[in-house]
Amino acid sequence: MYQWFLPVLILLLGSFQAQSSQEFLWAEIATLKVKGTELRLRGDFAGANRVSRQLKETYPDLGIGYAFNLNTLVTQLSWDEQQTRFDKDILQDAEKTLSICRKQIDSDQGDYRAHYLCGQAHFALTYLHALRGNYYRAGTNGSKTISSLEQALKINPELTDAKMHLGVSYYYADNLPSYIKVFSKLLWFIPTGNSDKSLPYVREVAKKGKYFKDVAKYLYASILIEGDDEERLATGTTLLQELVSSYPENSRFQLRYISQLGATGRHEQSLNAADTFITTDEQYKRDPVDIDLARLWVTRDLLNLKQVKKAIVTFNEITRQVSFPAWGRAWYLLTHAQISDLQKQRNMAKNLYNRVIKLHEKYPSSTILSLARAGLNQPFTLTEPPL
Repeated sequence: MYQWFLPVLILLLGSFQAQSSQEFLWAEIATLKVKGTELRLRGDFAGANRVSRQLKETYPDLGIGYAFNLNTLVTQLSWDEQQTRFDKDILQDAEKTLSICRKQIDSDQGDYRAHYLCGQAHFALTYLHALRGNYYRAGTNGSKTISSLEQALKINPELTDAKMHLGVSYYYADNLPSYIKVFSKLLWFIPTGNSDKSLPYVREVAKKGKYFKDVAKYLYASILIEGDDEERLATGTTLLQELVSSYPENSRFQLRYISQLGATGRHEQSLNAADTFITTDEQYKRDPVDIDLARLWVTRDLLNLKQVKKAIVTFNEITRQVSFPAWGRAWYLLTHAQISDLQKQRNMAKNLYNRVIKLHEKYPSSTILSLARAGLNQPFTLTEPPL
């Protein structure tokens, strides 16, 4: 009567054990991803890299470690886009991720995690190739980013985190540089954006994301402060302030907040934020280069407040400018040029303005480029603020 019972029970137990094993595996991966993301948000890239290695070694066939590392590498590259030391690793880890996720999709078209992995790999490649001027590769990967992430969300609409990469992809596809837009109607590989979803998607992740909540908050803030809409600028600045409070050891958040306060005319607040950053140097073991970047923003705030002597004293305290990221070097040279003009050293000023233009000639909409060209045409004075 019960001869059928034991085999069925064994099958049920086996199925339950397999399901429990899968749940445990993904829970363990989730724990590591949360830990690694927290380290990245705190600016501890060495710690985040250890998590990447652990994920790669423990789950070599899942691709999770390679995708996690790609997000770390893109974060590091975005601080100084002209550096090339991460290029090889991004290309290698993206290729490894794609080889894994494509096999997973071939095995199961409904594997949303695989589509999500592919989307993250294509996103990293889009970013890298766009920076290096490889627009064909950037365009094709941009289109594949969007299609992969849209498919992942179609299969699993609850995969909120995927909306961060997708929202950013939509946004930048909608805001391509003018010289690319000229060709966009003729070339199939230029990705198509979605204005209705771009910012709302990133904002949604900033509110509800599992792993990328605060990452999305930073990206959302960065997009909002790009323009000149006062409401968006205020919202973006508030979000940066929240990140500074949550992650006081993260120099990037701090410096972005300080510079944003200065850029929006709140120079006294900017000076206070910079003072807090500098005086907590030992507490948070800050990089001396970051301290000098803060001094650069202090210099510019003081110039805007027409406190020239204090500005020059602060500027002369900067000694590590050769180690600045490319954007920092450009602002340093511009500030040096403006100070040289104030000191009636016109030839030196013109030479420095030309160096800024050469550094930023690939960024035609850059604020710093317009300031350098204005200084080249007419000596800088404090009748108009240096911004």
